[in-house]
Formats: sequence, structure tokens, C-alpha cells
Amino acid sequence: MKKILLLTFLLFTFNSFTQPITRGPDIGEIYFIGYTVTQGNHGIYRSTNFGESAICVDSTTQNSMSIAAIEADKTPGGLYLATTGQSLYYSENYGSQGSWIYKNSDIYSRICSGRFEGEIFNSISSHSNDYGNSFIPHSLNGYFCTSVKDTEIDYSDNIGYCISELYGVNDTLYFFISYDNFENLEVQYKFNFNWYDFTDISRGNNEGEIYLLNKITEELYLSQDYGANWELKNQFTCPNLPVSGITGGRQNGELFLHVVYIQLMSQRRHVYIYHSLDYGETFTVYHPIAIGPDPIYANFIAEDTLVEPGDTVQFTDLSNDAETWEWDFDNDGTIDSYEQNPTYTYQDTGYYTVKLSITGYGGVIEDYGIRYDYIHVDDLTNMENSFYHENNIKVYPVPADNNLTIETRKEIKKISIYTSKGDMIKTIEYNKPNFRKSKLSISTSNFTTGVYYFKIDFQNYSQTKKIIINH
Repeated sequence: MKKILLLTFLLFTFNSFTQPITRGPDIGEIYFIGYTVTQGNHGIYRSTNFGESAICVDSTTQNSMSIAAIEADKTPGGLYLATTGQSLYYSENYGSQGSWIYKNSDIYSRICSGRFEGEIFNSISSHSNDYGNSFIPHSLNGYFCTSVKDTEIDYSDNIGYCISELYGVNDTLYFFISYDNFENLEVQYKFNFNWYDFTDISRGNNEGEIYLLNKITEELYLSQDYGANWELKNQFTCPNLPVSGITGGRQNGELFLHVVYIQLMSQRRHVYIYHSLDYGETFTVYHPIAIGPDPIYANFIAEDTLVEPGDTVQFTDLSNDAETWEWDFDNDGTIDSYEQNPTYTYQDTGYYTVKLSITGYGGVIEDYGIRYDYIHVDDLTNMENSFYHENNIKVYPVPADNNLTIETRKEIKKISIYTSKGDMIKTIEYNKPNFRKSKLSISTSNFTTGVYYFKIDFQNYSQTKKIIINH
């Protein structure tokens, strides 16, 4: 019953708003839906610093309009609003309260802005060139599906996309492309998704670049050739993120996630903005809306992810407000430990998926975090591969003050820095070879005093170091 209640909250997040976040015309400008302190209903927020902070521009509109989607125009300050009653409104003043002007009816919730000022698409059925005052219908030749999941417009002239389901086909979603504003459509790709999977698509910064998020499997895909081929970029399973929407940004590789936690009958209401500049592989996490105690979620990290048979791995719990822990170190459905920070000895070679299930708030909330193929157990027989066992990383001073030094004889590819709650706050990538002996200095002067985790990625494995910073 507890799991059903949690799922209900997540489905509410998915279904309440089909488009809860949209990019503005300026770099760093986004609009998104979020709870307000004084009301249980959502408000409309605007951020000009990538979601690090936000201002509520309208906290009362939804009470009378039942917002289904928001979409920013290329016109500075221009914002569209579609209601569940199929009406379209437009604001010329950044969506501020009292600025909404009624434009049209028979509008779907899957609206998307076009390539120039005043162009807005009503799903795949029609589009407007005059800010929604009048719409031009589309012929939709070649389209055979029964329901549109999402729609998007490319930066290229007249190219549009949609992902749809066909009634009676339970294991396929169809990705269509149009080269003439949905006059004609053709299938570009078939996804092996369930018909009921919630999916969002959003264009990137370049022509032919498009993101797709499956909210049920929590998988993020990227295509850079107009949807002909797709690459899995991320899977948001640890922590188990309730991503309610995505939008591409206006910089290369830029992507925003809109993450909403609604727990304990709205006693905990939180919006996080995840900002990526590497096509969704890593994110900087912002927390512009925090009402009530922090949300309860499962998260963890391992000290070593590449080990030999017989080695013992230390796991560290990074969950928030957990009260009980159930660890499954090989994802076979059997609980292997109930400790908060357990160790586990792996005997056989292979890749192991690790799952952590937690309960919090007296067992009312249940959540899980899972890392697929997380632990790699291999027979490391040569010195080059087994060197990491011999203290190949030195980190000093302990604790660190304003600077931290990492010394190693292996080539470091990337360092990811996490807070004690598991939020990634910084990523450092190294493109130049640094074989044999490397001494890397990292400034920690801007870090607050506390515990951090440094995940150090090498060519074929990674290690995590617990770092204490004390100013």
C-alpha cells in the first residue's frame, strides 16, 4: 500500500502538467511550474541563472485556468499557457500575474514554440504565425497513430517531430519526422517502449539534435541526426528521480530537467532544476523551491567499482531521511544486508547491479535507488590493471581547507564531486594525458565545511574518496 501511495504522487507529477518547463530566448532563462508557500496549487516561476534561483511571476492563475502547459516564445518576455480546457493564453510580460491575454480555443496541451517570434504549434494539428490569434491546419498525410505523446519543432526550416502510440500495439512507440510543418509525416524510428510510457521530447541547441526522456524507465536518449539514431545518455535510477519534464537549452550540450518531489500529502514540496552542459551525462543540481523538510529518497555510492574476486566493497548510504535500509548487492531479489553502510565480498567475476531500498517517516514513504552493472569483478593479473589496489591515489591534506591535492600514477579522465546527500556540484574533465605521475590541485575555498565524495574516473574504472573540508 505504501508503494502505491508513492506511485500515485509520481503519476500526479507526470500527468498534471504535460510541459512544466520551457527555455526562454536568453541563455540561462527558463520558466517552470512549482508550488508556492501560501497555496497548494502551482505557480509559474522564472529563472535567469539556469534555475539556481527563481521568482514566482504568477501564483494565482492556475486557480481559474487549470494550466496544462507553458511554452516560451522567441520574443523576449513572451510566454504561452495552454489550459486543460483547451484554451491558449499569451503573456507579453514574462507570464506575470494579470498579463495573460486569451488567444484561441481547441488547443492541445502539447504546444511548442517555433523558429521565429510569434510561431506556436498546436501539437501536430496546426500552427500559428501570429502569437496564436489564428491557426493554419495541417494535412497530416502518412500519420497513422491514435495518440500523440509529445511534439517538437527543429531549428531547421519546416522540420517537426512527434512521438505517438498506436492503439493495439502495446510494445512500440513511433517517432515521426515531418519536413513540411506536418503536412506529411513518416516514421523515423520505432522505440521498444510500452504504449503507456510517459515520454517527452525536446530539441537541443543545434539542427537535428533532439532529446527524448522515458519517464517510466527513467532513460534519457539523444539523437544528433534528426531522430534516425539514438544514444542512451543517462538513467536516473539512483536516486530514483521523479523527472516531470525536460527542455533543451541555448548552448551546446545544454539540457534542463524539472524534478518534483511531492510527499506526505504535500507537506514536502520541492522542485529541483538539473542543468547539464554535456548532453545529459552529468548535471549541476539547483534547488530553487523548497517547502517543508527535504524529500525522502534512496541514494548510495561504492568506494571501489572495479575489484578482484574475493575483494570486499564498502558501500556508503547517501539517502535522505532514511530509517531502514535493504541492500541487494547482485539484484537477485534477496536482501543481503540491513545495515546503513555495509560491506560485501564479491566472489565471482562479472558485472553486478546493486539496489538499495529504504523507508522513511515511520515507514510511510518507500523508495529505492539502483545502479546497473555498477560493480565489475575481474581477474586482474597484470600490474597495470591491479595497480589501483596499491594505494594509487593519495589525497591530502586531511581535512582539506582551501586546496586539495590528488596524486596518482594513472590517467584521470574526470572528477565528479558530490555532497553528502549525493547531489553533484562540480565536474572536472581532463583532456590532456597525465600518465605515470600526476599531482592535481583543486580549489575548495568555495566549498562549505562538510563531507564530500570525490568520484575519480580512470580509463576503465573509478574510485570514490570521502573528503572532509573544514575551513
